[in-house]
Amino acid sequence: MTIGKMTPSRGGARRLARHVVWLALAYVIVTGGLLAALLFQLRSETTAASKRELGAYAQLTAGHTLEVVRGIDEALRFVEVTLAVVSGSTAVSEDSIQAMLRDVVGSVRGLKDIIVLDAGGRVVYQANGSGDIGSDLSDRPYFKLFRDDPASKFALGDPVRRGALAAPSDWFIPVAHAWRTSGGAFAGVIVGILQPQLFDRAWTFDSEISGLGIALATADGTLVVRRPFVAEMIGRSLADDQMLSQLSHGRDADVLRVRSTFDGHDQLLAYRRVASYPGLLIFVAQPMDVVLAGWQRISWIVGSSWILASLALGGLGAWLAREMKARGALESRYRALFDSIPYPVVVSDGESQRVLAFNAAAMQQYGWRPQAGDPHLTADFAVLADRRLEFSKDAATVIAGQQHRNGEGAAIDVEMTVRLIDYDGRPAILTVAVDVSDRLRAERTHQAVEGQLRQSQKMDVLGQLTGGIAHDFNNILMVIIGDVESLTEKAGVDRETMKRLESISDATQRAEQLTRQMLAFSRKQPLRPRPTDVNDLVADTGRLLRRTLGEQIEIDAILADDVWAVNVDRAQLETALVNLCLKARDAMPRGGRLLIETRNVTLDEAYARRITGAASGDYVQIVVSDTGRGIPKEDLDKVFEPFFSTKSDGTGSGLGLSMVYGFIRQSNGLVETDSEIDRGTSFRLFLPRHDRAPAVVSGGSSGALARGTERVLVVEDDPQVRAKVVGQLQSLGYDVSQAADGAAGVASFEAATLPFALVLTDVVMPGPLNGKALADEVALRWPATRVVFMSGYTVNALGRGGQIDADVRLLNKPFRKSDLARMIRGALDEGVVATATGG
Repeated sequence: MTIGKMTPSRGGARRLARHVVWLALAYVIVTGGLLAALLFQLRSETTAASKRELGAYAQLTAGHTLEVVRGIDEALRFVEVTLAVVSGSTAVSEDSIQAMLRDVVGSVRGLKDIIVLDAGGRVVYQANGSGDIGSDLSDRPYFKLFRDDPASKFALGDPVRRGALAAPSDWFIPVAHAWRTSGGAFAGVIVGILQPQLFDRAWTFDSEISGLGIALATADGTLVVRRPFVAEMIGRSLADDQMLSQLSHGRDADVLRVRSTFDGHDQLLAYRRVASYPGLLIFVAQPMDVVLAGWQRISWIVGSSWILASLALGGLGAWLAREMKARGALESRYRALFDSIPYPVVVSDGESQRVLAFNAAAMQQYGWRPQAGDPHLTADFAVLADRRLEFSKDAATVIAGQQHRNGEGAAIDVEMTVRLIDYDGRPAILTVAVDVSDRLRAERTHQAVEGQLRQSQKMDVLGQLTGGIAHDFNNILMVIIGDVESLTEKAGVDRETMKRLESISDATQRAEQLTRQMLAFSRKQPLRPRPTDVNDLVADTGRLLRRTLGEQIEIDAILADDVWAVNVDRAQLETALVNLCLKARDAMPRGGRLLIETRNVTLDEAYARRITGAASGDYVQIVVSDTGRGIPKEDLDKVFEPFFSTKSDGTGSGLGLSMVYGFIRQSNGLVETDSEIDRGTSFRLFLPRHDRAPAVVSGGSSGALARGTERVLVVEDDPQVRAKVVGQLQSLGYDVSQAADGAAGVASFEAATLPFALVLTDVVMPGPLNGKALADEVALRWPATRVVFMSGYTVNALGRGGQIDADVRLLNKPFRKSDLARMIRGALDEGVVATATGG
């Protein structure tokens, strides 16, 4: 019975044992699974926290790096501006330039030397000594970059080691900046010699992260400098395929888990592009064994404590205490990083619009101060409530065109970047408000300069079109004039027909004047510039204007003493002044005051940059002002366009001001216009100073229709024009031959049994020989033959800039028989051998 009684006890013990075993197994499984899950979660949180912290340090390091790079960039820009100012100046010596470079080197921390390369890549200046002057550095990548890419301005070159050791002091970093002229042309490269220790000092800040590596690299991941310094890593790539893919897709910042390209170890790597310098990247790396070192220690403690429940609970408590402490320290570091962000950052409640947090930059920009309670957002941020439904956590929303009041009460232009976040477990709005006032001012200035350039390009295109039309129209007029003169000379023409011929002749004269105005605007009219006293010309023109403008217009002149001479076509300048004065008279139908002023002016580079195509220097300024009704602001940019007119009745050809514009620009001058409605208009003409004394103006005399019997060769590609000119010369008694182009003209000379006394040739002709080339050939092989040119469109073939030398005889198309007779006879009688010049 005893045995029977004991059986159940043993069974109960076994059941208890089984229960204990099952409880133990359950404890092992539950606590093991629980601990494993906790450890896995802790590992993920540790990795995520390290990622956030590395990203924050990358942002902080990028900000410090930006300050260093911007300081070096500004120093090199100062050198570029200084070189642009002293370039070409004989008053500035190389010693003074070298002294300036030494001053720049002395004023910038970490900058050891500055060398300046010319457009060929040779060293022309050096701050510290002259050991490298004359060296050829054209094979450097940064030199090729700036030479081949006009948009590039700044670059960091690959680090270079000067000594044989691997110490940081033996390395330097070339920092290159493009040297361009004021017109944008490549003039060379300015290279600063930078110590890597400068970045090392900039990256020195309190860090509780062990094993931290900070590096500066180029856009493709090539290492430039690293802290701590490792010589073998300089110039190698930090980016693997994964990171290169991220960079190629335009990601400016991220934190990745990658394998080191140097030792193959697993690591966390945060990268961020440096603001304003997208070609530079900041890398902050930490090995995964360092990242997980704390977690591994915790795992060992938890694992040991898991064996003994009491120790496990104690270890868990200790871990929780340390974790809370670590999180508190992390919050403090986050606050420090938050305040180190250079842009104003505001965190506000999504519902109540109360401010939850703001950084030091927001305090500085808006004048806010920390205070008790949660203040509301100011009216400047009212747009956040209006557009709250547009914001999301996935993407930032940019709100441009906002104006805020800064701490001093002044209006500033602000660009806001807004994103939804979770803050202390509640929805919030994160707003970055950047002051873009300076950038917008620069953009407006750039747009104004672009507008001037587009206007100048439009005027050039109109000029080319107008010049081409005038050229063809001149040939048509030649045919009409020739036919009219032939019909007029015939005997027996009845009176009615003669009146019609005279009417046609009058119309061709008006058309001839129109084509001359078109050529003046297109800057293709032939000019005969000579030194001119502007005061004398204004005085002579003023006497004519007093009779032309009428008594209701009061004419005044303020002529400055000792006005410089200008090299200009006197007749064309007189015509330009008359056109401006007639424009002023039309603007004052009820009378008014017309003022003509002259003065010497010097345009500096700042003023010249405001006007497309302008150059600084000495000018004579002629100002024509009226007290008329003025020109609307929207029409000011159009007044010099051909056929544009503000006259409501449609009178005039619309080419008067166009002719003035074309003539002044062809004379290397400038034209500016100011106008105010009901107050008047001022036209300012700027003509370059000329050092020679003005020429004495002598009046010309017209002779009677002259005839002759000499042999003349006419070279003209237009058959109708050629036939009319040949007929006119034959009617004057000359023995005339003809050729269709320059090559045929030379052939006519070679085949002639008797030499030609004169060749009359068009300037613009198809084929290898134009009029100038034909004249050169004739002057070389038949020097006794006189040359007379005819053209209505020179295209700079007879001189520089369309200006004709005084010894060149030119008949401007269309011309009349009397003009032809006078020119041919004058060339033959005076014995002037007119060889083509300017070629």
